Amino acid sequence: MRHREIWLGDVARAATALGASDPSAWQRIASLLGLGPGSMPAPAFDPSPDVVAAHSPTPLPGPEEPQSLGMPLPEPSPNGTPRHPPFATAHTPLTPTEHRTPRRTGWTVESLPSPRTAAGRGRLHVPLLAPRSTAAVLHAALARVAHEGDLDVERAADHLARGLPLHEIPRRPLPTLRYGVQILADISAAMEPFAQDVEGVIDQVRSLVGVARTTVLRFADCPLRGVGTGPRGTWGPYRPPQPGTRILLLSGLGSIGPPFDPHRATEREWRETLLRIRQHGCEAVALVPLPERLWPTWWRSRLHAVVWDRGTTVGRVVGELR
Repeated sequence: MRHREIWLGDVARAATALGASDPSAWQRIASLLGLGPGSMPAPAFDPSPDVVAAHSPTPLPGPEEPQSLGMPLPEPSPNGTPRHPPFATAHTPLTPTEHRTPRRTGWTVESLPSPRTAAGRGRLHVPLLAPRSTAAVLHAALARVAHEGDLDVERAADHLARGLPLHEIPRRPLPTLRYGVQILADISAAMEPFAQDVEGVIDQVRSLVGVARTTVLRFADCPLRGVGTGPRGTWGPYRPPQPGTRILLLSGLGSIGPPFDPHRATEREWRETLLRIRQHGCEAVALVPLPERLWPTWWRSRLHAVVWDRGTTVGRVVGELR
């Protein structure tokens, strides 16, 4: 057993050199060497004077001569009782103190109420689109104009007045969502701050168009790198939907996120994606969380983009899609 570089052999050597003859002297010697009272049990044997004298070069002092052991004598107390030696450990009992109740602090104002959260996750989320106009904005962005409304009396009368036959009944244009919507949701690192907004838009589109006519595909950075509905290991190549289906892009189109991201999509990849969508008879609308002043110039000639921000209104969306 070793404790603080002190071996039991050191205690035995010191006790033999000092001529310790009883267990209490051995214990005090161990305390002086740093083992301390209670950290080392007293020797299991009682060294006899003959055994100690055989290993001691000096005569064995008597038990009444503690000064010969090189230890200080206990100082007498004023009342005549001997005090404990300086190396003895004194155990002072703790006395209970009076318990005082903490004083109450009077606040001048009331505490703020807990914020209400739509997601119930303990934090306040402010969506990018205004909640009161989200449904109207998405309907204006995704609706396809079809001449399936009421009878267009003016056009019919004009044809008949010119003596032209009516090959089909002219009807007024009507925005409709019956052709369905395909959502391409970007889950790359650049879109992580908007993950909750992406899920909110997906839920809103499903409530507008219907679950059966809404398809959600997720991708990272660019759809040409693979899309799917589950883990990335199950993703496959992107194929546009049926002609006439509106496609909603929830992405930054490679214009947001860390500028030195090695996985960031390039302009060439997005141009090829939009070209493939148009060749298949579909039209894409991008909801981009980026101010209009930071848009690349090629966006205006290649796709319909809508600012994903609180200031977006139905009139602004209609003006962008014309």
